Amino acid sequence: MIVRRVTIKDVAAHVGVSYQTVSRVINDRPDVAPKTRKRVLQAIEELGYQPSAIARSLVSQRTHTLGLITADFSDYFFTQVIGGAEIAARERGYFFILGSSERKPEDEPVYVRLLTERQVEGILFARPSTEKDTSHIRALLHQGVPLVTTAYYLEGEKLTVVDVDNVDGGQQATECLVRSGHRNIGLIKGPAGWKSVDDRTRGYKLALERRGIHFREELIEGGDWSEESGYKAMKRLLQKAPQITALFAQNDRMAIGAMRALREAGRRIPEDVAVVGYDDIPVAAYCEPPLSTIRQPMREVGRVAAELLLEAIENPEAERRMVLLKAELIIRESCGGGR
Repeated sequence: MIVRRVTIKDVAAHVGVSYQTVSRVINDRPDVAPKTRKRVLQAIEELGYQPSAIARSLVSQRTHTLGLITADFSDYFFTQVIGGAEIAARERGYFFILGSSERKPEDEPVYVRLLTERQVEGILFARPSTEKDTSHIRALLHQGVPLVTTAYYLEGEKLTVVDVDNVDGGQQATECLVRSGHRNIGLIKGPAGWKSVDDRTRGYKLALERRGIHFREELIEGGDWSEESGYKAMKRLLQKAPQITALFAQNDRMAIGAMRALREAGRRIPEDVAVVGYDDIPVAAYCEPPLSTIRQPMREVGRVAAELLLEAIENPEAERRMVLLKAELIIRESCGGGR
């Protein structure tokens, strides 16, 4: 048997008032007598009536819905960002519609169109800026759609951005190794075109410079964030710079691949080569030896980004700005022992 959904007119008939009166109670309008309001609320509870969010949005011109676009739902850090953002939004009575451009980055403008068609009140881009076509982002800005990004930068436009201070993070990772007495410190960096890669590399160079250590290009190799790319990059480093005694890998997955290459080459960690990663993914603490790394506060990034998005919605004149959160050095066994 199919149970018919209770409507606003059912509530009105139950109480003996007009459906307009019930609507005023639902929308917390002041022009309803206290006794009538109490009877309507009791009827709503007794009948199990659920007000239509669509109907309410037509009246209020507010949907309390936000859009969130990310690159990869399976990525640990983006899930942390989403988690932090969702909690912050829900506390304020807002909810997210999620979209991922992982398989086809060119689908992102389609997601933007779908979100705006559904009258979202603002959009959070929880991904780095690596694409060439930015016309859909610029269009949103020029239309006045509230917009906040995490680790996303757009040349020629001032955005509200929440990010981690990757220059400082790269510096912390390298200085950890320098303090242990290392001077031949290799670097496995991420792919070209990522601001985080440039910033972490800058931090690496600053740490060397401040300790009077000459920067050498031959100590740098690149990867694509994967374990396999870290493994191959470490093999190349060992071939051209066998004197290295320490390594900073710009993410934990590449560090884990590099550690495998070191073991295969007969290099002990950390006795022969100390290793520091970046991210503090859950598996980092369970490597052999446990991986020292830089922990990024990604859940906090998501929370702050959502709060700034709600601020932009509630105050369209709010100034766009950048917020950088500090990363934390996590010392484990892989960076012990010095030279």
